[in-house]
Amino acid sequence: MKIEHLEKLDQELSLIPLSYDRAFKSVFKINLDILKDFLKVIIPININDNDSINLLDSEIPVTSKNEYKRTVDILVVINNKIFIDVEMNKSKFEYVSSRNFSYGDIISTRVIEMGEDINNLKYKYVYQLNLNESPYEDILEDDIVLYGLKSHKIYNSNRHTLTKALELYRNLYYNEGNRSKEVIWYTMLTARTFSELYELARQVLDEDKVQKLMEAVINMSKDEFIIHEWQKEKMDALVKHNELEGAKKEGIEENKLEIAQNMLKKKMSIEDISEITGLTIQEIKKLRSTNE
Repeated sequence: MKIEHLEKLDQELSLIPLSYDRAFKSVFKINLDILKDFLKVIIPININDNDSINLLDSEIPVTSKNEYKRTVDILVVINNKIFIDVEMNKSKFEYVSSRNFSYGDIISTRVIEMGEDINNLKYKYVYQLNLNESPYEDILEDDIVLYGLKSHKIYNSNRHTLTKALELYRNLYYNEGNRSKEVIWYTMLTARTFSELYELARQVLDEDKVQKLMEAVINMSKDEFIIHEWQKEKMDALVKHNELEGAKKEGIEENKLEIAQNMLKKKMSIEDISEITGLTIQEIKKLRSTNE
């Protein structure tokens, strides 16, 4: 696969970014070896090249009726010891933290349901990796454990919730010149074109895996169901944004009218009111007539 071919493909086909949950799931569920390379860099525990990785049932019981369509994006176990749940979030972590913590409880319970003695839980590790594509995320990264505010002790070091804001890592790569493997991997998930993804992947994967990844991403970006769902989510997000902007604008206009009314009561000139509020002379005269 040559860069010239990918640059031509960029003109013909839209890359569905790997930060989109269905895209991430589609590519990495069939490329667990590449997923393990990713997790080796991201998860703060030793994972070796020869460690086994297995995909577990990705259906996690929902915690409320509003979550009935949600599934865990990727749930894998490495060496039957390290359980890792990878989830893509569109909202700031503070808005989905309760849900993610409850999923962590469910995953821990499933370890026991798989036939493990409850006493063996202390030898198992559960990591929740929350990859957030919200451009407004405040937290670049965090590692959340069970911690006592009064005792100042960590009570459970085997269960972690890791939060990562993808757009902030993209900024580190392109604007701050950070070329660490971790930053490259997160930037790959935000890649906007096939050629960009290829150039990033070559920095962290061997050539065979780069080819596998690109083939999987190209095929995924041609999948009619994924294309439909991706476009639908983008349209829904645009409609929601426009509704919020409309409500905000309406609130601003109402505020202008209220300010103008107060100025009229103080006998300020129409010209001054217009200059301060941005309302037209005609709008202020109409407002004055309705209040007389």
